[in-house]
Amino acid sequence: MGEDDGRPDMVNRDPNSLNTNLMAAFEEVFGEPENLHSPECAWKCGFQCYEGSRKCCYAFITAISTWCAGLTWGCCYAMMSCCMVWWATPSMKLYKICTDCCTAYYTAYYDCCLAPITSACGSCFSRIKVTQG
Repeated sequence: MGEDDGRPDMVNRDPNSLNTNLMAAFEEVFGEPENLHSPECAWKCGFQCYEGSRKCCYAFITAISTWCAGLTWGCCYAMMSCCMVWWATPSMKLYKICTDCCTAYYTAYYDCCLAPITSACGSCFSRIKVTQG
């Protein structure tokens, strides 16, 4: 949202530069090599037709489809948010609680039973010296 009152920014409509790949000026789409030039009037007419049809068709298509796209994507994000709030996050919290209990059990088991054994084995094997020969 670009403005303080919650309305979208009507000047800068792509503040995060999401669609910079759609920047297609006439010169980026069409180019004639030096030895092949159409008449100047044809080149100017092509430019006017390209720009006019691109803007007019885009305005027509968006006027027809933006409400449907907005409704569809709004519902998709609402469903995703609902799933995250009411299913995924509580499930992850439950999983963490269960694994924390198991982690505490295995840590106590290791500290009581395995740590003394591994420490004793380490002390025994630390006295071994390897020499070449």
